[in-house]
Amino acid sequence: MKTKYELDNIYCVDCYEAIKDIPDKSIDCIYTDIPYLYVQGGVGHSELGNRAGRKREQLRPISDGIDFAIFDDFCRVLKRINVFIWCSRLQMLSVMKYFIENKGCSFELLTWNKTNPIPQTNNAWLPDIEYCLYFREAGVRLNDGYELKSKWYMSGANKTDKDRFEHPTCKPLSFVQRHIQHATNESDIVFDPFAGSGTSLVAAKNLGRHYW
Repeated sequence: MKTKYELDNIYCVDCYEAIKDIPDKSIDCIYTDIPYLYVQGGVGHSELGNRAGRKREQLRPISDGIDFAIFDDFCRVLKRINVFIWCSRLQMLSVMKYFIENKGCSFELLTWNKTNPIPQTNNAWLPDIEYCLYFREAGVRLNDGYELKSKWYMSGANKTDKDRFEHPTCKPLSFVQRHIQHATNESDIVFDPFAGSGTSLVAAKNLGRHYW
């Protein structure tokens, strides 16, 4: 497999460009947490949103916080479409349209339900759920195991890891591991272009998978 990026290593690079060096049909599963959109019609006011806004101005057209053209590369590098995408509620429709209408995938909605959300005093629901969309095309098999099949996870907000790794959107490692164990096999390659704190890569390593 010819690429300048070695397996089981982490690279701090522009994922929109780096993914072009990943060979066709070389990845078994993509597990990623894309930059969230929090304000409809824009990229929001979080640090990730600010970075996305700067990227929109400097590099390329961006919709919903990211350039959805990267999904074309997702499909190119995957052996079969087998992808988990954490996203905000405002991004869900666009992501689902791409993979369901354009690619004919089946999907599941996976949720992290938080027991200690930030209180809201305005005319809004509590921000107590985060969403992960899972898409697969025909032929992708899921592993058996009752404990792997639950589509929700409940815990407090992951403040300890956020403080430890200085990253605002760390996901629960045990939930991520459950997903990867359900949808991949040992020695498979798991790819996370928006790796952030690297939770998905830790999960892959713990489970005997390779990671990019």
